[in-house]
Amino acid sequence: MIDSELSFTGERLHEDEALFGIDLLRHLAAYQEAIQIAHEYRARDVLELGSGTGYGTRTLAEALPRVVAIDRVAPLAAGRESAARFLRADLEAIPLEDEAFDLVVSFQVIEHLADPTNFLDALARPLRTDGVALLSTPNRTNSDGENPFHLHEYEREELRTLLETRFESVEIRGVSARGEALRYHEERLRRIRRILRIDPLGLRRWIPRALVEWLFARLALVVRRRMAAGGGMPRARPADFLIEGAHPASLDLFAVCRGPRRARP
Repeated sequence: MIDSELSFTGERLHEDEALFGIDLLRHLAAYQEAIQIAHEYRARDVLELGSGTGYGTRTLAEALPRVVAIDRVAPLAAGRESAARFLRADLEAIPLEDEAFDLVVSFQVIEHLADPTNFLDALARPLRTDGVALLSTPNRTNSDGENPFHLHEYEREELRTLLETRFESVEIRGVSARGEALRYHEERLRRIRRILRIDPLGLRRWIPRALVEWLFARLALVVRRRMAAGGGMPRARPADFLIEGAHPASLDLFAVCRGPRRARP
C-alpha cells in the first residue's frame, strides 16, 4: 500500500522545522559522503531507495548527473525542486531494470522494516556488478531506543552479517559528531532518559501504537523546544559530523557494499 502524503511524525525530517536543523545536518553527512564516493567511482546513474521528504535527493541531484528516487510517498515541494526523477512504489515492486545503476543509496530506512528481505533484494538487484551500495541506519549502541517507527535498530556486526547475504564485500563506517553537535546529542539523550523515568515499568509498551506515535511526535518537539529555550540551539556546522571507522559512540552506521549477489542464499 502506498501512502499519499508526508505528515509530521517527529522522526521524518522536514527542512522547514528549524528545531530539527542539527538532525538534518547529521543525515546530510551521509549524502555528502555518497557524493564523494560517486565521484570516486565515476557513478552516473544513481538510485535512492526511501527518499522521504526529498531533501537528500535534491542534494544528490545537484552534484550527480542522473538521480532516480523511490518512496511510498511523494516528496515535499522543496524536495522536488531538482533534476531528480521521483517514483512512488513499494520495495516489493520497483519498476526498474536489473543492473541499471552505478550507485544505490538508502539512508535511514532499514530500521523501519521488521523483515528486510525485500529491501536487501531491492538494494542489490538494481546495482551493476562493479557498482556500490551505501546504507545508513542508527547505531543501536548509541540510540535512545524509543522511536516507535524503528522496528529494529542494528549493531555494527549484526548489520555487516545481514548485508553480507547480498554483497561480497561490506565495510561498516560510522557517522560521528563533535563540538556543538556532540554536546547537543548528549543533552538530548539526557533529557529523553529523564522523561522516561516517569514510566519505570515500561507501561508505554502496552498502549495503542497510534497513540505512541502521536506522543512521540509531540515529545520530539517538546524536548527540542526546551533545549532551545534553555540556551538556544547550538551552532552546529556540517563539519561537526564526520564519517570514520564505526565505534560504539557512532550516531549512525554507514555501510559501503560492493559485489552484489543476484540470488538469495
